Amino acid sequence: MARRVSMLAASLALAMTGFGLAAAPNAGAAKPRVIVVTGSIQAAVDSAAPGDTIVVPPGTYEGGVVVDKSPLTIRGSRAAVIDATGHEYGIEVGTGEVSVGPDGNPLCPALSLHGITIDGLTIRHADDTGVHLIGVDGFRLTHGRYVDNEEYGPFPICSVHGSIDHNDVSGTHDAGIYVGDDNGVTVTGNHVSGCSIGVEIENSVHSVVRGNKLIGNTVGVLVSLLPGLPMPLNDDTTIDANVVDHNNMPNPVPADSGDDVGLLPTGTGILNVGGDHVVITGNSAVGNDSVGVGIVQSPFPRAGNHARRRHRLRRHRNK
Repeated sequence: MARRVSMLAASLALAMTGFGLAAAPNAGAAKPRVIVVTGSIQAAVDSAAPGDTIVVPPGTYEGGVVVDKSPLTIRGSRAAVIDATGHEYGIEVGTGEVSVGPDGNPLCPALSLHGITIDGLTIRHADDTGVHLIGVDGFRLTHGRYVDNEEYGPFPICSVHGSIDHNDVSGTHDAGIYVGDDNGVTVTGNHVSGCSIGVEIENSVHSVVRGNKLIGNTVGVLVSLLPGLPMPLNDDTTIDANVVDHNNMPNPVPADSGDDVGLLPTGTGILNVGGDHVVITGNSAVGNDSVGVGIVQSPFPRAGNHARRRHRLRRHRNK
């Protein structure tokens, strides 16, 4: 429908040109602004209009920033530090929530934001996640530093068409970079160390993990299919040209904690648990004490219809 409307608008403009008419510019349209933070980042976000860029100078700022408008860019060097101590998130993009659908299964919220870029910054000490996105169509998280956030660094959920690239992530008790219930997210050129999982692709489709350095974690890359989530499958993942070496950090989550992360074996390079159509190619996976590359059928019964399909997996040109 949108494409048809675009074509109709273009045809109308052409017809008007042919008759010597010109459409008047929209005098009321505001030009994108650059807003330099002088107090809190949240105050700058609140004052921004869609299309604006927020520049964060070096310094330390309070976390718990909520972004509920788009498109929007937040940019700063890594000397601009968001200390999220006492906050669930360093930055929260989108305010939707996973709900229960009419069939009783979890349901993602509608895509309500688009064109979100967070470029640079250091985000540390969040009680849960450094940057959490939900219901976003088109995002980029780039050149940031995520330090000692309790569970995750970057974490998009129920989002599409995103890039997580050229970040440094360390010190999480779950995944340094987590992609869950997403479609079309690429994870490229990141460095992740000191996390339970370097990169996790969970219940997502059309994912790419390429050219990352995942060193000194418990598990380098995990592809997983879990029950009870909005996306009922994990399909079409490419894991390519990564360095996934020496991931021998003792698992910081106890095996008897009740958290599935605690069951992951220390010394794992790349592990696929239930993902379909996974291509693992051109990676270095050396010095991992338990396994370089492992493939396991999903043990969860509710994932049955997908886990029972024959996996089409290719492993080649890995070291």
